[in-house]
Amino acid sequence: MKTRVISGVVLAVILIAVWSQIFTPIFDIFFSILSAAACFEITRAVKVKNLELRIVSIIFAGVLPLGIIYGAKFPLGILCIVYVMFLIILTVINNQEITFEHLAASIYASFVVPAAFSTIGLNADLYKLYDFIDKRETVFLILYAVTCALFTDVFAQLSGMAFGKHKMTPVLSPKKTWEGAIGGVLSVIALNVVFLLIFTHFFADKAFFLPIWLYLLMSPVLSVMGIFGDLAASMIKRNYGIKDYSNLIPGHGGIMDRFDSVIFVMPAFYVIMTIYGMVV
Repeated sequence: MKTRVISGVVLAVILIAVWSQIFTPIFDIFFSILSAAACFEITRAVKVKNLELRIVSIIFAGVLPLGIIYGAKFPLGILCIVYVMFLIILTVINNQEITFEHLAASIYASFVVPAAFSTIGLNADLYKLYDFIDKRETVFLILYAVTCALFTDVFAQLSGMAFGKHKMTPVLSPKKTWEGAIGGVLSVIALNVVFLLIFTHFFADKAFFLPIWLYLLMSPVLSVMGIFGDLAASMIKRNYGIKDYSNLIPGHGGIMDRFDSVIFVMPAFYVIMTIYGMVV
């Protein structure tokens, strides 16, 4: 418990420091590094033994988020084509060591997860895309999405301990219950209402641009996406018989253990905001 608390405090300090740089390249580079670390964890979890495959996948995982965020200055399409072709050729050459399962896992770890991480940076640039969003609202909305990702799990655990009777996914996550999930979603809706009142009263420079109905509707949607993110990460761990992806954060596990829900919530939030921007 002592180790868990200390590492949790250190992680919180790091995240606050990074958060203070939200509108600088440092913010994007940080999540690029997390993408590479997550790729390392996943490829190790699925027991990818070929060193060349792992190294190339990890490097690409670190580069892809920057390519997506700064796409106008980066030949991303060409890079992706060359990368996939290289992985397939590498698999064919080393067919006795690299299985199709390893190839698929490496593509997932170096493509899907980093692309999800990149949406954090894309969300931080929303104020550049839409003139009805300012910087303060951008910061608030990212905090809102993070709240849906992280606090749903916290409140779901508390609700499950108090009221949980019906298992939601007995195999993937035996401790999760339907009562806990519902309690987590409802609690986060209430929490986000409080956050909005605080923001609009003390920090906003103008009337909040989102209709209140959409703001409230997004909360359960993002919370449910966070639950699926957690279950997806658990599915991989159960399939390969591991408890944590790594011990990078002592007492907490690895990047994929701490950010599994975030990498589902942030893309969903980006899609919703993009659609809203197109409609209005």
